[in-house]
Amino acid sequence: MSIWQLTTSKRHALRQLGRLCLFVKKSMLFNAIFLYTCLLRQFGKKVSVAILVSSMMTTLPAQAGVFDSLLKILLPFYKGKHSTQEHTQSPPAHEEQELVTTDEPSQSNDDGVQNTPSSSDDLKIPSILLDDVLSADDTTPVLDEPDLYALLLAEFYADRGDIAQALSIYKAESFKRNATAVFERALALSIEYEDPIESLHFATAWQMINTDHIPAWFYVAHLALKAKDYNQATQMIAMILQYDDRADLTQILTGIVPTDHADQRNLFFALQELDDDNAAISVLRAGLLFNMGEYPPALLHVDKALMSEPNNLAYINLKVDILRQAGRLDEMWSFIRTKRKQLPAEKELHLYEIRHHIENGQLEQAWQLLLIAHKQTNNPEVSLLTALVGIDSHHLAQASDILKGLAKNPEYASRANYYLGISHERSGDVDAALSYYEKVKDREHVLDARTKVVGFYLLHNDVDKAMATLVRLREEYEVFTADSYILQAEILISQGKKDLASELLSSANRENPDDDRLLFASYKLLENELSFEDKRGTLDKLLAIDPYHLEYQLADAKVRLLQNPDDQEAQTIATNISQLEVSDPAYDSQLQLDALMVLAQLAHTKGDYQAVIDYLQTPYDVEPSLPVGIILLRAYQGMGNGTKVAELLGELQQRFAFGQNRTGVEAQEY
Repeated sequence: MSIWQLTTSKRHALRQLGRLCLFVKKSMLFNAIFLYTCLLRQFGKKVSVAILVSSMMTTLPAQAGVFDSLLKILLPFYKGKHSTQEHTQSPPAHEEQELVTTDEPSQSNDDGVQNTPSSSDDLKIPSILLDDVLSADDTTPVLDEPDLYALLLAEFYADRGDIAQALSIYKAESFKRNATAVFERALALSIEYEDPIESLHFATAWQMINTDHIPAWFYVAHLALKAKDYNQATQMIAMILQYDDRADLTQILTGIVPTDHADQRNLFFALQELDDDNAAISVLRAGLLFNMGEYPPALLHVDKALMSEPNNLAYINLKVDILRQAGRLDEMWSFIRTKRKQLPAEKELHLYEIRHHIENGQLEQAWQLLLIAHKQTNNPEVSLLTALVGIDSHHLAQASDILKGLAKNPEYASRANYYLGISHERSGDVDAALSYYEKVKDREHVLDARTKVVGFYLLHNDVDKAMATLVRLREEYEVFTADSYILQAEILISQGKKDLASELLSSANRENPDDDRLLFASYKLLENELSFEDKRGTLDKLLAIDPYHLEYQLADAKVRLLQNPDDQEAQTIATNISQLEVSDPAYDSQLQLDALMVLAQLAHTKGDYQAVIDYLQTPYDVEPSLPVGIILLRAYQGMGNGTKVAELLGELQQRFAFGQNRTGVEAQEY
């Protein structure tokens, strides 16, 4: 057989299988597509299944459910005709033409096959589908139902971020027959990307044509409330209540209460036209009155809602809020306790009073109520809170028992082990605490737990196990790599092994060249051992990574001032950081103290001892520390204030054992 004959055979096979794909039963569709794609590839043509199917859809007759399985994969919103009950009516021809303004006339190619127009070059129909076998005479498109190719095209536009084009197609297709799923997808996109008024106009137009589609009533009512068209909203709600006076209006009313007082009043007056027999309407009125500060009528409305739904937690919460704001606290606590007895499994009803006691430091009262809540709710969050309050209020044995039960819950096991470790540590059972800390796995607590384990090993002079724990930490949790290296270096430095610490950190930074936190921590640990050139190189790299990082800026300013005490720019940086307000998002108490230390050291260098005292005396009085105390001591020595020197020296010796192994002369070195 010649090459030409082989090629011709393949062409014939492709055409016949392509034709078969148009008429196979639903159960065989995917097999036919698979075989067809394989032949295309052997024939040297590359085409995605999505484009292949979309091309076939332009010529397939619209039969119920034929493409359901495929569309559920390609179109995330698609539910299929058998899963969504249609409540639509076909609009008159003249109305459809008026509303569907984005449709363009079908265009025919040279072979007579009708295709939906597309401006996208990469969504062209594969030419092999347009040969003499697949002619227009084979199929008759049903144009009054959604065009499946158009829907795929719209979804491709949406996926690529061209929402305007996607909405244009979806909205047009949604006004055809049996297009409820298309309407819902179009409305979802409209709500996400368009103004509420635009979404309302679209939903209203669709609902007016599909008058029997009851969910559309809810869509229009909700959107009208969001768009502040309260008259239309109340009209739609009235229609819903006429259809079902006990309809659940929660989804309509959720998240639509306006914040502006004028809008709140307008909505309240619009709701006056509705009957007050629906609990959701009563609660909406109560919420509006509550926001407007009109508490007595708000209570009347919420009480009416509670008569219909006495166990509705949202309604209960609203009444509690109204009573609290109205200052009727005795009535509030009585109401909460009554509801707690009626609904013992509702954790929120228990937590109202428990939170109140905790906020006021009444841990014993909170503990007693938590024991009841723990038994009645069987809720792990309540159990965890019970254990924590038990630990803080020294009920360690009971707290441990609760935590042991909670440790059987996989979701809470790690946290339970962490707090079991704390409980046994406080009771003095170090071995048990160590065992529980080793079991902690969640990222929120594992670093603290492993740090405690390291501390226990160091307490027993078992440095090797401490180091092994830190190595295992970074092997198991990459996010804590920097922390593990830093802790190892701190241990080595505390043992006087600064050279080993330096080697460890150098190796760590080579392995993690982009970890600026590790680099800066290394810098701070070895700052006194680094040469000026090493400091300058490290700080330049840190500032290149994050030029706006205040800690890096301050470290840079400190080095520059040591090199040149008259560097005004560096002094300004330190001054600005030292003057950060507590309300500033960048405020950090330790950073501010570090900045004051830089300024104090600069002042001491210049012999301005009073400035040193002005910078540091107040911070030292608030929270005494040895480094701050030493600089203050030097300043008082420089001023010749022997009384203050003796007083401060005695305090440093008592607090920090400063100079206790030195002679008085040696202490004067400071």
